[in-house]
Amino acid sequence: MTDGSEFFKGQNLRVGFYDLLFGRASNLIGEMDFYRDFTAGTGSVLEAACGSGRLFPALGAPGRLLVGFDASQELLSQAHAHYHGNAGLGRPLLCAQRMESFAFGCRFERIVVGYYGLSYILDSEGRHSFLQRIAEHLMPDGQVVLHLPDADLLRRPVPQSEIDAQRGSLVLRSEVPGFTGRLAYQTIDSRVEQDGQIHVTELTFALLDESGKILRQESAAMRYAILDRQDIETLATAARLKLTGCRNGFTEDNASELIVTLAHA
Repeated sequence: MTDGSEFFKGQNLRVGFYDLLFGRASNLIGEMDFYRDFTAGTGSVLEAACGSGRLFPALGAPGRLLVGFDASQELLSQAHAHYHGNAGLGRPLLCAQRMESFAFGCRFERIVVGYYGLSYILDSEGRHSFLQRIAEHLMPDGQVVLHLPDADLLRRPVPQSEIDAQRGSLVLRSEVPGFTGRLAYQTIDSRVEQDGQIHVTELTFALLDESGKILRQESAAMRYAILDRQDIETLATAARLKLTGCRNGFTEDNASELIVTLAHA
């Protein structure tokens, strides 16, 4: 089966500008406040699939143990450049590991699997292994949060007019030293595969200089496992965890997400 984490690997536009392309979406409004509240007063936090460390300002605190891991060396390099040694965030510790097989020698009060992290594990066996490891690394009175896309939105047929409208460009002024230009992006296709189990979004990216000349152009497919609340409850039960909360967005105005909290059963 195709590895969902492949989207985040390599020296390319989607990884190099990941936070700029994907980290400012309207469905993430209220995200940082949610995680600050979730981790408030705790002494240890683990973030699985931490990527560039985008959530670290909400997860970290002076004196708190903050550990993050990811399968993407490129995104971990960004996290290291931005947050390594930051005492205000508890001096985050970073390492390269996969969600299906991660291992640490301690347990944590809070475990965060943010921004669709679980959805990139495309096979059932891998998801079961991940939840089991979550349970093994969670303190007896600890809590876990999982953020996933709404399954019904992933399953629905997307009209071609809507796909065509999913395009735009971002002005680059300070992101690349000595360079001014634009980063263009466009959705080419949105579909469901493998009997409704996997959602695929085909994307293109292009880097343009000030004159509009294309300097680099790439394409890639982002794949999500389609998981609903019942799927999460089944996974949790198998790992001797239980669902303790569920919401469909970080704010009341948003209903496009599945955000669940888990604890030991």
